[in-house]
Amino acid sequence: MKLIHFGCSFAVGNAVPRYIPGLKSSGFVPRRKKERMDLEQKYNIDLSKPINCGKILSRHLNLKYKMIAENGASNERILRTVLQADLQNTFVLVGLTSHNRREGLTTARTNKYANRATHWQTWKMVGPKDDTSYKDLRFDPWVNKGNREFFPAIEEEGQIRTVIQILYMQNYFKANNIPYLMYNALYNGFDDPLTIECEELLAKVDQTKYFKLQGDFSNTQHGFCLKNKLTVSDLDEHPRMQGHTAWAGELLPMAKKIL
Repeated sequence: MKLIHFGCSFAVGNAVPRYIPGLKSSGFVPRRKKERMDLEQKYNIDLSKPINCGKILSRHLNLKYKMIAENGASNERILRTVLQADLQNTFVLVGLTSHNRREGLTTARTNKYANRATHWQTWKMVGPKDDTSYKDLRFDPWVNKGNREFFPAIEEEGQIRTVIQILYMQNYFKANNIPYLMYNALYNGFDDPLTIECEELLAKVDQTKYFKLQGDFSNTQHGFCLKNKLTVSDLDEHPRMQGHTAWAGELLPMAKKIL
C-alpha cells in the first residue's frame, strides 16, 4: 500500500533545516544547482534531501510514498489530479490550499504531442478594489454602462467553492473505498463561514476524515508553523524541516485511526 500526497508548496516540502533570518528564496529546494550550492555554502546547510509531512507520515505508517503536488497549486488542481490519479491500494493525504487560487488552461505546449497536451497555470482572483500583482486578476464583470449591478463577493464565493470541492473529493473517495485524510495547509476561514450556504455545506463534510476542518488559523499547517516558530525565516513562512515533522505528528493519530 502507498500514500499519495496532494497539495501545493506545503506538500512539495522543504530542506531548510533551521530558521535563517532574511532567507527569502527557499520555500522549497531551488531547482538550479548553482543557486542551491550558493545557499548551502552561505548558510552551511544541506539542501539535498527535502522532506514534507506526507513523507514522514508514510514512514510512520509503513507505506510507500508518492507526491502529486506543485508550488502555487490551486484547490482546482488538487481536485483535478485526484480524479486523474490511480488510487488503487492507496491512502490519500490532501492538504487544501488558499481558495483564491484558480486554475486556467493555457496555450503553452510541453511536448511533441502539442495537439493533445494540456498546460494549466494558476492565477489569483481579487476584488475590484484590490491591488494586483503577478498572476492576480481583478474580477469585476457586473458594470453596465457605468452602473454597477452587483459587487462580487470574493471571499464568500471562495469559501463555498472550496467546501464543494471538499465534498466532491470525499464522496469520490467513499464511492471508491479509498481511505483518506484531509487537512488545511492554508487558511480558508472555515471557523467563520461567511454565508448560510457555506455553513450548511460545511455541516455535510465528514469531519472524521478531516483534521480540524473548522479550526482557526493556528490549526492550519501554515498557522501551526508560524505559532510554533517552525517556518523558514521572517521572510518565508513555508514550514522548514522541523515544521513538517511537527505537523506530521499532529496528523498521525487521526491517520492511524483511519487506517
